Amino acid sequence: MNFDNATESAKEQLENVKAAAGEKVGEALDAANARLNTAGEKISEAGAKLWENAPEGRIGDAIGAAAAQVESAGEFLAEASVQEISQDLAGFVRKHPLQSLAAGLVVGGLIGMAFSRARGAWRA
Repeated sequence: MNFDNATESAKEQLENVKAAAGEKVGEALDAANARLNTAGEKISEAGAKLWENAPEGRIGDAIGAAAAQVESAGEFLAEASVQEISQDLAGFVRKHPLQSLAAGLVVGGLIGMAFSRARGAWRA
């Protein structure tokens, strides 16, 4: 009987730990979603300002097209959640594995170069 009580106590503690971990993960996701949505709103506003300040002519048309894309991306981020974006990204990687690998290598290389330059600047 003593063993059964210890087993039940261990199970209860495990459930409590699981619940606490779930709450922490939920809080972290909520905070990440809030930051993502705020960033999306700021990006969308920047696109709108870029659109408003675009000069006339061919260059203005090109800037306007780019501004529209920036604004659209910002609106997407303002309404999306981290889970939705991760699912979209996972689907893209499944459909286009070679392109995803190439993009990962390029982005990783750029990040590595940025860090190596920053580290080199700190040494001087």
